Amino acid sequence: MTPGRLARLAPFAAPAALLGAAAFRFHDYLLGGSVVSRDAGFFFVPLREVTARLLSAGELPLWNDATGAGRALAANPNAAVFWPGTWLVPLAGTTGLFLLHVALVLLLSYAALRWLGVSRGAALAGGSVLLFSGVFQTVPLLTTTVASAAPIPLALVALGTLDPSDARGARRRVGIAGLALGLSLLGGEPVVTATGAAGATVLALLRSGLDARAGLWPHARGRFLALAAAALLSTGIAAVQLLPTAGELGRSARATQMRAEEGALFWSVRPARVLTLLEPRLTGDPQAEDDRDYWGASTFDAGNPYFHDLALGLVPLVLAAGALGDSRGRAALGLAGLAAVLSFGRFVPPVGAFLGALPILRYPEKWWILATFGLCGAAAVGVDRLSDDPAAPRRLSLAAAVLAALLAGPTLLALVAPEALASLLRVSGLAGPDVIADRAATLLRPVLLAGVATALLLALLPRLVRSGRLSLRAAFAIGAALFLFDAGRRVTGSAPAGPADFYTNPPAEVRAALSAARGGRFHADGADDAARATALAFERGGLDPLRPLTGAVFGLRYGGDNDVDRMSPPQAVAFAAALARLPWGEEKVRRLRTIGVTAGRTDDAGPGPVGVRETARFGRGRIVAIDRARTEHSLVSRAIFAPSGLTVPAPPDPLADTVLEGTGAPLPFGKGEVEVLERTNHRHRLRVRVDPPGGLLVVALALDPSWKARIDGVPVATRRADGFLTALGVPAGAHDVVLSYENRSIAVGGAVTLLSLAGAAFLLRNGRRR
Repeated sequence: MTPGRLARLAPFAAPAALLGAAAFRFHDYLLGGSVVSRDAGFFFVPLREVTARLLSAGELPLWNDATGAGRALAANPNAAVFWPGTWLVPLAGTTGLFLLHVALVLLLSYAALRWLGVSRGAALAGGSVLLFSGVFQTVPLLTTTVASAAPIPLALVALGTLDPSDARGARRRVGIAGLALGLSLLGGEPVVTATGAAGATVLALLRSGLDARAGLWPHARGRFLALAAAALLSTGIAAVQLLPTAGELGRSARATQMRAEEGALFWSVRPARVLTLLEPRLTGDPQAEDDRDYWGASTFDAGNPYFHDLALGLVPLVLAAGALGDSRGRAALGLAGLAAVLSFGRFVPPVGAFLGALPILRYPEKWWILATFGLCGAAAVGVDRLSDDPAAPRRLSLAAAVLAALLAGPTLLALVAPEALASLLRVSGLAGPDVIADRAATLLRPVLLAGVATALLLALLPRLVRSGRLSLRAAFAIGAALFLFDAGRRVTGSAPAGPADFYTNPPAEVRAALSAARGGRFHADGADDAARATALAFERGGLDPLRPLTGAVFGLRYGGDNDVDRMSPPQAVAFAAALARLPWGEEKVRRLRTIGVTAGRTDDAGPGPVGVRETARFGRGRIVAIDRARTEHSLVSRAIFAPSGLTVPAPPDPLADTVLEGTGAPLPFGKGEVEVLERTNHRHRLRVRVDPPGGLLVVALALDPSWKARIDGVPVATRRADGFLTALGVPAGAHDVVLSYENRSIAVGGAVTLLSLAGAAFLLRNGRRR
């Protein structure tokens, strides 16, 4: 190969090396492993499989019929229907989407670092720090989080480095920032976008303030206007998602019922947990087989943190300290520090008050994504400063010495005073009251000794280079080896891949459930009981294929399941909560029949209510068929009235009765029959014949204003039945009844998105030099 060709290929070497490292890190997925860990197996993957199934069938993914009595799909940001990667799932599968997201985050972060002005080697180092960071061992499993996080670094650099005196360059940066934040919103995790936008806003406003202080008022105004333009552009690009989401959110339980302690302040980070940047196992081992070795579990909300590991390793922390002599490094560290403080949530009262006012934005620990981006950026700047700034090696040595001193105390206690170590962990909030001193000391002793040795060696390296005993290249090699050794230790066992055929080969239990359901809905009794859900998964080798919504991958349609993201109406959430509190018996089965559940799994020993038949048994779980369940489209003969409220009584006979809001004597209706002529994701066409005086058609479909009803082409009003289902009156005689999902916000938002994309293209075109 000629030198010229080698020179042309040189820019691709570092990104290729970064992708190679990612391939090594996630090789199990490259070999076909499935994405099952964390929320992926029961939430993100099923939603994408439902969307992919609809796309493959040529249907628009507007409505999610696999859960509850149906929920909005396109209008729910967690489904990320408008994120480009989602449309690739029919071709690449969810494992392919996982790998695409990993590559996208790393390549966009690399591009942002290069745009920041660091060398290729430094950008490669920053990308590697991100790849092996503790946060990144969880983020790719959270499909919306990783999609929304991927463009954030570009937005941070675009607005943080904008120069108002360069009109063309400023317009280009506005275009890129708007495009990045808009795509982030389409990724499906608005909280992550909000953190990134907040970081970019702080950077832009700080520079605007500095310009104003220096008397450069035109520059200050220019930065502020650029920030506003980027915000407007990003909102326009994401309008196709934001407009329908706003409508759904306004009538959802998430907006009207979620308390701050359940969302905005849940998973707040204890300030002392910052110490786990030095050694993540200060809170114990989350992967330990013995619960006693995870002594910090009780200090976390839900018994686990959102991110099991916040650490980046000692080498990146030292490099980040070396970046203090550079304005870019100081900005990155300041951004990381601000994000860390905001992650403290309820543990810092002013922060808690601020975040508590935004209850729909859940989990302060997500701010650590922004903190990790900041620390990775500072580490990349620090790599370049080691060769450019004579004072950087001294700062590096000092930082390493400080880290060694911080680690020395707990290391000494682990060696000679385990009880004192346990007390220190308890007092600092890193361990619960049941921590066992000897077990904690035994687990921590080797990793703390290794940490002290690493920090001391890092402190010594600059001195060896200055004295001529070690070349700079050798010092870099030693630092890289120390980083990789520590990274390998930290990430081993995290983000495990599931069996390659988990989603493609339905196990016997799923086949039995599908057979028992006979096309109706399925209910997993006790799925909201954490202890029982854990036991079920353990019985099945770690993965429960019937846990809601996992079975949706195989075609199951659930009923009465919990809506984990609370985007359903309050009445639907209340129905599921009331159902979960009921023991298996006549009352529970009657409520299940009301929403069309024809099969379930229960631990109840049986024989159970009349009309419930056991069809299979797997461990303690019995698969049962439920007879006499209401069909999806049912004409009832009587309406019973109940006061308006979140929950209503179950109808005495779901096949004959329904419960409407109001007061008065029961109202009789004529008998009739329903013939389903067409049934798609977003359209039901029926032929209904009703005897005088007319009938009431109850549809096992969650009441949603986007579902429009027409009888013989004439629009008719729908009303709430049985708490959250849909009902409409049908005159006597034979009629064509059509229910269609028509959310105009999607069309309006789509038009705004297209116009905004055209605007972004215009800004980027004008940003190029001619």
